Amino acid sequence: MNNKPLSGKECILFARSISPSLGNKERRVTQFISNNYQELAKSTISEVALHLNVSEATITKVCKKIKCKGFYELKRAIELYVNEQHGEDQNDLDSEFTLEDTNEVILEKILINAIVAVQDTLDIVDYAAFDKAAEIFRNKSEDNNIFLVGNGGSAILCEDFQHKLLKIGIFAHVYKDTHMQLMFTSLVKKGDIVLGISHTGATKNIVQILELAQQKGARTISLTNYMSSPITEVSDVSLVSTAKNHPITGENAAARIVQLSILDALYTSLTLKDTEDSFKKLMLTSDAVKNYRE
Repeated sequence: MNNKPLSGKECILFARSISPSLGNKERRVTQFISNNYQELAKSTISEVALHLNVSEATITKVCKKIKCKGFYELKRAIELYVNEQHGEDQNDLDSEFTLEDTNEVILEKILINAIVAVQDTLDIVDYAAFDKAAEIFRNKSEDNNIFLVGNGGSAILCEDFQHKLLKIGIFAHVYKDTHMQLMFTSLVKKGDIVLGISHTGATKNIVQILELAQQKGARTISLTNYMSSPITEVSDVSLVSTAKNHPITGENAAARIVQLSILDALYTSLTLKDTEDSFKKLMLTSDAVKNYRE
């Protein structure tokens, strides 16, 4: 990200993204910025400090962590954002579910939440990190392996990425069982690529695997919903999505759409690196299964 001041929306998204990595009092401040930004726009620093039971110094410290000079700059940016919002756009950051929602409204809100998560990630995306991740894959030696690791829903993303890579002749290994993950890590060698996916960025076995792989000289890439989370500390490159938590669906539902899109973009970049060879393999792999699609 560049050094220009963040917009109000970017401040809210950035606060949400770094929140899990902070201590209790600072996390309280970032959660207030993320979830109660309309109130913040009307409050003084003293009022916010009293409401959250933290010091003004803590609030100022958090403001600087989200790239604002202080509370006034943060408040001004959020005020501008709130004033720019129109009635129909109020679901931009806070489309919540209610017991009165019809099936039609539920479907609409789920789709809107996914759209908002994609748009929000586009606002904070680190293009330099994406370029670096693509280069790591492009420069991989034929002697080196690709390992994709994740638990639960993240493992499903790994399998989808493995499937896409296979379409263009790139072989990747997916391990979902923790024992298998640790066994392969013991055999990782210099130059291998290990991509770990963890929504929270704090999944213990995934963080441990990337740390061990990095120590062995492998190139490590993480995909998470939170910047500055533990997994980013053991990654050569961190790709970050952002999705707001919802009590029913959690963050994972919308975040998976964004993370899937990031992996799709990475696959597309790799496909275009050698168009003729990639298209030839695409045709071969497509022809291999076409009889089963009829």
